[in-house]
Amino acid sequence: MILFYCIPRRDTNEIAHKLLKRFGSLHDVLCANPQTLAQESYLTENAAVMIAMFRAVLQYDAASQMEGTLLDNYSKVCKFFLNLYMLEQREIVRVALLDEKLRVLRCEILSEGHPSAAQMPVRQLTELAYRANSNTIILAHNHPRGTAKISGEDIAATRHLVPILLQCGITIADHVVVCGDTAVSMREQGAFMGLEID
Repeated sequence: MILFYCIPRRDTNEIAHKLLKRFGSLHDVLCANPQTLAQESYLTENAAVMIAMFRAVLQYDAASQMEGTLLDNYSKVCKFFLNLYMLEQREIVRVALLDEKLRVLRCEILSEGHPSAAQMPVRQLTELAYRANSNTIILAHNHPRGTAKISGEDIAATRHLVPILLQCGITIADHVVVCGDTAVSMREQGAFMGLEID
């Protein structure tokens, strides 16, 4: 049906089956890069863009539906971010802004690319937290390729930010790494040991 409104006078059912055969599943079609989709001879540029827009709408809806979610244990935190990254093939850094009861007020995209200290700017984090009236945040990023293994760079970037944000009255409660259907809590894995976050 999505294709029907983008590709006039064509059998879009046949095109849909070609896409499923080429990419393997509906999930993989929705996750595909628009440029990759546009290279398929049977797909128009408009259709490739529409598929990407459909994915973006689903992600936006998922994020808005999860406002108010209670994130008071590792399992809930990991599940929350798994849902947000489900259709994401770009490397994205997100921040969940929590209230005093650890419920999600908002979840924002912070940057694209690997979460170095430079890509998690203190000023942007503090502005987002103050605007949402939040003093507790959870960071997350994904590894679209590879594994959800926590890297030394992940730990270094997080440990760099924790004391700086604490001076601003903001606590980083956790940092989650997501890959595919796996999410790992850095706090649960001990990466916050020795930092005053409790």
